[in-house]
Amino acid sequence: MIEIRQIKETGSYRGRRHCQGVTLTEMIIGIALIGILTILAVPNIERFSSGYKLRGAAREVATNLQHARMLAIKENRSYRVTFSANSYQVVRVSDNNVVKNRSFGSDYPGVNLTNISITFFSRGNAGGNTVIVYNPQGTKSVIVAPTGRVRVQ
Repeated sequence: MIEIRQIKETGSYRGRRHCQGVTLTEMIIGIALIGILTILAVPNIERFSSGYKLRGAAREVATNLQHARMLAIKENRSYRVTFSANSYQVVRVSDNNVVKNRSFGSDYPGVNLTNISITFFSRGNAGGNTVIVYNPQGTKSVIVAPTGRVRVQ
């Protein structure tokens, strides 16, 4: 009997403990804070996303330029890569056969390219030129050295 009285007086046994819930006011404040933080984060996410798209597009251009160079060496023929606003194509010079067509409209929206043409000769060398890949967040340069070496800067 003594033990039961002590438990009832102190209120420390499990059946007596009361759980507190979240009030409607606290829930509304929490949702409002999450909304405010989301509104503040969205512009930063878009800026970072735009930067990733720019770097990805520049790497893809460099990879395809390198591929055109390798085709020129492999087939002992000249290949030309012609760039327009947001697309480019790789063409075999001897018969004007289009090897690759690429448009950035769907994968890299907002990314543009300079309007130039780069020719890789049978030994892999090129005239040396620079393709500028740009969007509102910045620019990347894809440099083709006279030796044919391609790099992104």
